[in-house]
Amino acid sequence: MDFAESADLHALPRPRTAVEVAATFGRPVFTFVDQPRLGLTQPSTIAHDDVLHAVALNYVFVADPSEPDAPSNLVEGVAEIDAHLANALAAGQPDWFVAGLRAFRHPLLWEAVVTTTAPADPEPPAVPVTVADHLARHVNHVLINTAEGRSRRPDGAVPVLDAPVTARHAQPGAVLVVDDVERDAVLIDTDPDVVGWGAEVDGSIVLVVLPRDRVPLVDLRLTSLAT
Repeated sequence: MDFAESADLHALPRPRTAVEVAATFGRPVFTFVDQPRLGLTQPSTIAHDDVLHAVALNYVFVADPSEPDAPSNLVEGVAEIDAHLANALAAGQPDWFVAGLRAFRHPLLWEAVVTTTAPADPEPPAVPVTVADHLARHVNHVLINTAEGRSRRPDGAVPVLDAPVTARHAQPGAVLVVDDVERDAVLIDTDPDVVGWGAEVDGSIVLVVLPRDRVPLVDLRLTSLAT
């Protein structure tokens, strides 16, 4: 079924924007400072018992913002995406759906910035409890979902990463600048595909995970998302 041709989309609720999600979190949600190469798109969230515990922000990445539609800025297979986009526009699909299709034309920095609660007494014990634990888990999560050829599903089970990182890979001494304040951070810089940073900020844990080749092109400073 081609969702771009489905009238049922008009009956679906509009997904909440990152700003709308942040307004319900009860604490600041952190994002990269404004910069021409990045565009904030639909966020991801984690909730337990209807209580929001984590907000993960996704960004459209444009390597050369002076010419966003240049072929060098677009993903492989953009022609297929453009065909779906044309169908969606012709069918009069909702603006939020069309915007989502447009976002797929460019590379995505998937769950690049995460703000999560830092529970004092988490249950069960397997839940990560340190910044390094949270960072290692998120680095592996990003790799499983974005790094081609790095994971497999034996017998259709839970994905298994070829070389997962652990909290032991996290090194102290890094810094994340959050709302113009330098915060002590840990760094995981041992994976060939991604680099990750993590810091505790006023009772929240903030994680940044980026493809290694994008790191020099992104301003890593963070700021509270305006709500």
